[in-house]
Amino acid sequence: MVLTKNKVYKYAPVVILLTGWLTFGLIAFLINRQNNFNHVLVWVSFVIIQMLISTMYCIQIKELNRQASIDILTGLYNRTYFNEKLSGLKIKGLISLLLIDIDNFKSINDTFGHMAGDLVLQQFAELLRFCTRENDLVARWGGEEFTVILFRTNPEETLKIADRIRTIVNNHQFSCEGGTFKISVSIGVASIKDSSVISKDQIIKIADQALYEAKEKRNYVAVYSD
Repeated sequence: MVLTKNKVYKYAPVVILLTGWLTFGLIAFLINRQNNFNHVLVWVSFVIIQMLISTMYCIQIKELNRQASIDILTGLYNRTYFNEKLSGLKIKGLISLLLIDIDNFKSINDTFGHMAGDLVLQQFAELLRFCTRENDLVARWGGEEFTVILFRTNPEETLKIADRIRTIVNNHQFSCEGGTFKISVSIGVASIKDSSVISKDQIIKIADQALYEAKEKRNYVAVYSD
């Protein structure tokens, strides 16, 4: 269902453009037949109006498509976009997936309230942006879980990035109206070597298993390297 909507968004600007051209073209043609207007003036006006309308609608549809890919609370990509992007990749060699869970997040909501929990998620999202590279894909997996796809990254580099995230989060002072506090994260890593081929479901399952191991220790990075 979501993929169908995305396809509609993708081709909607073309449909709008063609429909607009046909509609205004017909109107301009009828005006020319019914009146003695200057032909050049009519068609130039038609082209200008159509270009303006088409541009406006294309901008709006592009923005709607962007919004459909973004998690409203954190501003990161959402799980739908993450799954679509990962499904479109040929997962072959030197790709890593991080699954990140905020430790004891429920206690934050219980102690400081859900608004404080939302602030923590927003601040954590900013830290993730800071800790990752421009070409990495960072998304909110759901609730207090996040995910990062690291492209062309070997297991050693992946471990460094994951541990950097863990350390920076552990040392950061999170703030809300109730005061400041620290949190920790558990990170499960699936790191695929250059010679390996793996499916989307497999890499997610491997990272999830590593995350389960990390959560048993908390404030920990568990790595599975194929």
